[in-house]
Amino acid sequence: MEDLVMSPEEVDDFLSGPLTGQLATNGPTIRPLWYQWEDNAFWIISGPWAKLYGRVQKDPNVAFCVDVGDFDSGNVKQVIVNGPVQIRHYDVERARRLLYRYLGPDEDSWSDSPDDYRGYLRDGGPPGAVFLRLEPRKMTALNFSYARSGTEA
Repeated sequence: MEDLVMSPEEVDDFLSGPLTGQLATNGPTIRPLWYQWEDNAFWIISGPWAKLYGRVQKDPNVAFCVDVGDFDSGNVKQVIVNGPVQIRHYDVERARRLLYRYLGPDEDSWSDSPDDYRGYLRDGGPPGAVFLRLEPRKMTALNFSYARSGTEA
């Protein structure tokens, strides 16, 4: 089992990709989210428009999972964390870094999206926007990847 544990550098590399995480709150409720991994914490945009915002105000303890399971390539990794969420002031530059990871740096191309992502960068962000900061109290980071052998049907 010890050889499956990812190093801190491997965790940083894995979490830097544009992956979707799954956040579970008391309820229980689970939802897919985009995140920014910075300063050993997950940063998630939220605000009064989202049920998540109200849930973490009532109970800040959450679990969060980021995983990939590409069985064609053999890339199978997971990072599972839990801990309390802290509500932090909205930071447009952090939001920009998050959105660039998922949408790319060409902000004009974002207009084709059903959401107004550029609105997250205008006038201090959407009304009431905050960042949820999750610094893992506990983290399990495992790499189950394997080499695919050439098989023919």
